[in-house]
Amino acid sequence: MVQAGAYFDILDWLDRRETWDPPAFLARLQAAYGTGPITYLDAVTSNGRLRPQRILHSQRRDIQLIARSLQRKPAQEQLLRVFSALEPMQLVSWQNTGNSDQVMLGYPLPSLPGRHNCLLVESSASRQDVSAWCRVHDRDLLSLGAIFNGRMARSKRLAPGGKVRKHPLTRRERETLAWIAAGKSYWETAVILGISERTIRHFMANARQKLDVVNNAQAVAEAVWQDLIPRLAEHQLP
Repeated sequence: MVQAGAYFDILDWLDRRETWDPPAFLARLQAAYGTGPITYLDAVTSNGRLRPQRILHSQRRDIQLIARSLQRKPAQEQLLRVFSALEPMQLVSWQNTGNSDQVMLGYPLPSLPGRHNCLLVESSASRQDVSAWCRVHDRDLLSLGAIFNGRMARSKRLAPGGKVRKHPLTRRERETLAWIAAGKSYWETAVILGISERTIRHFMANARQKLDVVNNAQAVAEAVWQDLIPRLAEHQLP
């Protein structure tokens, strides 16, 4: 059941928020439009596959489980179609909910070059009613999704208070990321930097936490996107 005035209620809620809380926005969107859980995906394409860089979820579920489901072939094939068509699409759910009538809705969002962003909405409408629901609400989801995506891009570059964010990573963390990006192992990076392997693992754990990602590949991609390590990679790496 969609709440009356849902679109403008969410816009008003965004204007009143003093801090940016992406999962809270997705949860608000889910409640307002009476859908199932909503996932925000930020991905890049590599060797014909989508590789998630950031995943957010309206119910704060285990992101690693969602990431694994998005790596499976059914999800990959459908997401690539969504980004190729650049328009909302009805997808076959890959979430293994046990409900054969479950429909996933894909909403591609305006993205930076080389990136792919979308909202993935688990529809609560029956398969025969979902098209009618989409005709009424697709425009709202696309518009609110674009606003959300813009806030996400802005939040990466601004610190609290609206000032341009300085490097969130220490010099050592950026050096470590640069060597990991070059394909070096923890042990090799430790030898190069003249510190222990345990310290390298500590630096990478800190970097993942600060960049809000779940693995080293995502940390490298996020750091490159935020322009945190290109000069290190260019001038220090063989």
